[in-house]
Amino acid sequence: MSELTIPEAVLLVALDHVTGSGKARLGLDWAVAGAGVVELALAQKISVGDKDIVTVLDPDPTGIGHLDAVLAEVTDGVRVSKVLRRTRGGAPDRALAALVERGVLHRRRTWVLGMLPVHRYPVSDPSAAAAVRAGLEATVLGGQEPSERTAALVGVLHAAKLWRRAVPSGGRKQVRQRMSDIAAGQSISPAVRKAIARTQGAITAMTAAASSG
Repeated sequence: MSELTIPEAVLLVALDHVTGSGKARLGLDWAVAGAGVVELALAQKISVGDKDIVTVLDPDPTGIGHLDAVLAEVTDGVRVSKVLRRTRGGAPDRALAALVERGVLHRRRTWVLGMLPVHRYPVSDPSAAAAVRAGLEATVLGGQEPSERTAALVGVLHAAKLWRRAVPSGGRKQVRQRMSDIAAGQSISPAVRKAIARTQGAITAMTAAASSG
């Protein structure tokens, strides 16, 4: 199996692996959309500059549907926050579809109150989820030097306040501080670090606005 994208990994962390619930978690749509921006920065498809302005470096498709949906919404001069607003609505479903196609999750329909259909996404392949969790624990709790991809994932999870879901075995304060340090650390190139920082700010602002309104 090819490596999971950052949006896919964020979803895998957020969902309950047994019941498949969690898709409606507050702010998850913003986090998955933000993860797409960070992934495109890692792939050197875009860069994020001062005042959250995005520049397209390579407009050619990645070949990954949910990433190309984000790339299609990016134009030179657009702000990160606007990209997130444009893409967050369908971001979780597109990444979920990719995980189902990979065989990592499967789609199951259940009924609420016996009348309302709801789709859940339990884990089909536990090894993928275990690998993500093991990488996070080794980096956050074990002090292992993260790869740029792992550090980018940590940055998005930290912005989405998914500390307990990311590393459930660690103390919340310790995990939160360590994830903050990793997101701002030197394991990430300056260009990607800036993309993470700007995306973090946009996710925080958007989720705060959603929870208050």
